[in-house]
Amino acid sequence: MKQRRSYGTILILGGGGMVGIQVARECARELRPAKMVIAAVEEQQAMDAIAFLRPQIASEIELIPEWGSVFVPEDLKDTPRDQLVQGANFEKIFDAVFRRAATAESSALYAVIKRYAPDIVVDAINTASAISYQNEFELAIQAKDQMDALASREGAIQREELEPLFDAVRKLMVAQGIPQITRHILLLHQALQDSGVEIYVKVGTTGTGGMGLNIPYTHSEDKPSQQLIAKSAIGFAHTGLLFLLARTPGGSEQDGGRREEKLGAIVKEVKPGAMIGFRRVEKRHIGVRGEDDVRQAHLLEPREDVLGDQLNLREDRAGFPRFEGRDVPLEIVGADTGENGFFSIGEFQAITFPRQMEYVTPEEVARTVVLEIIGASTGRDVLVAIDGAITEPSYRAGVLREHAIREMRKLEQQIRGENDIPSIAVGHLGPPRLSKLLAEAFLIRQAATTEVIRNIARIQPVNMKNLVEAYLAANPIVTSTIVRIGTPILRERDGKLMITRGPRINIPPVVGGRKTVDIPPDHIDDYANAGWVDLRVSNFAKWQKRLSAATPGDIQQFGSAAFDANRYPGERFEPGDFVGWLFVNEPDELGMIGGRLY
Repeated sequence: MKQRRSYGTILILGGGGMVGIQVARECARELRPAKMVIAAVEEQQAMDAIAFLRPQIASEIELIPEWGSVFVPEDLKDTPRDQLVQGANFEKIFDAVFRRAATAESSALYAVIKRYAPDIVVDAINTASAISYQNEFELAIQAKDQMDALASREGAIQREELEPLFDAVRKLMVAQGIPQITRHILLLHQALQDSGVEIYVKVGTTGTGGMGLNIPYTHSEDKPSQQLIAKSAIGFAHTGLLFLLARTPGGSEQDGGRREEKLGAIVKEVKPGAMIGFRRVEKRHIGVRGEDDVRQAHLLEPREDVLGDQLNLREDRAGFPRFEGRDVPLEIVGADTGENGFFSIGEFQAITFPRQMEYVTPEEVARTVVLEIIGASTGRDVLVAIDGAITEPSYRAGVLREHAIREMRKLEQQIRGENDIPSIAVGHLGPPRLSKLLAEAFLIRQAATTEVIRNIARIQPVNMKNLVEAYLAANPIVTSTIVRIGTPILRERDGKLMITRGPRINIPPVVGGRKTVDIPPDHIDDYANAGWVDLRVSNFAKWQKRLSAATPGDIQQFGSAAFDANRYPGERFEPGDFVGWLFVNEPDELGMIGGRLY
């Protein structure tokens, strides 16, 4: 019988939950890893999961507990949510979500993946719930009420009167779902890349358990509640971002003088479309929504009031005597469905009834996850389904591309006059590095007076610099065109760096309204790489290296295999085609400033 590959380390995020525990059992049985890291929000959850798993899996598999939130900086991973928006904690959370200066290394998600460098990551966290159920809608109402109250005031407003508004706005800012999920995916991408993870499988959610807008199960809220629909929105935004992540290569490396593209982690998503249940059936002392202490959930004597014009929705529990003068705990028999909650017999019957949510067991979800890890064709990978459903590039579009390029060139030749501007770049497509590379390629081609790549590559960098400077001196309209769109020109004269510029400079970007920035000497090369036309000899040496490497494949020897992404398809130097080729072969160099991506 064929032996399946064994893995070193498997990291299970959300490993203390109902699905996470079953994924751990299935991975232990089928994949036989040396280590499994069981990560949960709280330490006790991780410990309980390991205590449950240990008797059921092979003793040689090491079980390692990890805990803390992965959606915050590492030093805040154990901080209660209500303390995250206070003082310095708020500044850290805000920076982590919104500011470009935040580094991946400070993230708890990045830290746990980098720490164990697992072969496989299974993410069983209900990310959509964690992000969408931060009360964004209620926080917006609170902030609006605070603003309205202050706006209706007459006279001066004291600083202390503004504090409730400041507090509401702070909470609202960091509760927004889209900024959080986008930052989460960017951090995940860097963590997977830096740690060499081979496979990442997400257990996602539809948000409504497969039902539509008619869903009645919304935590005692309106049907359908905005928070629940926001959960679906985040769940499918998450899927879309994972789709992009699945299509992202893993960077590149030098191999025998050539830059070879590496494969990134295999990214998959399993998205159950039903309620997942159940963990166990039991009799449980349940809590009442809004009451913190489960032990205080006892039956109370009801009170009959005359219905008037107003109704107090939350009265002090102390105003209601104990039922029949004794402590009768609110205990019922029901099903523990993990994150979904504890349901009575009737609730479980209703939600699992045909054409309601129905349900799927965590063991089935876990089995699907493991089958996807080993490459079985389950048909349950949502990202593969999307990949198969999108409209792909077409042969007709490829033919028309060449026709459109010929027509644009013909038109440019027909209307060329003294004040006509060459078609280099307008800066609308971005990133700024695109405009910079197109301008440099245009200048090199024009100055070299040849379009043959191997001939341009023979020109020494210092000679190419002089040729480009002479061309710009004779064609000032080209200089004006380049800098007008926000791409400055960097020069070195008499040992000093000079910059030719227009009113706008795109790199470094304006962040937080700051239009004046410091220029650290060690960032100048980064700025030049990210969006400045660089006329220094060192940059022309870089271009010479690129041009020398752009050798076309030998079609007689290799046939169609000669036309791979690593070889430039032709001998003529076409700025647009060449820059597109660079974007394929230099992906890890795009827009890095001070070690951060712009």
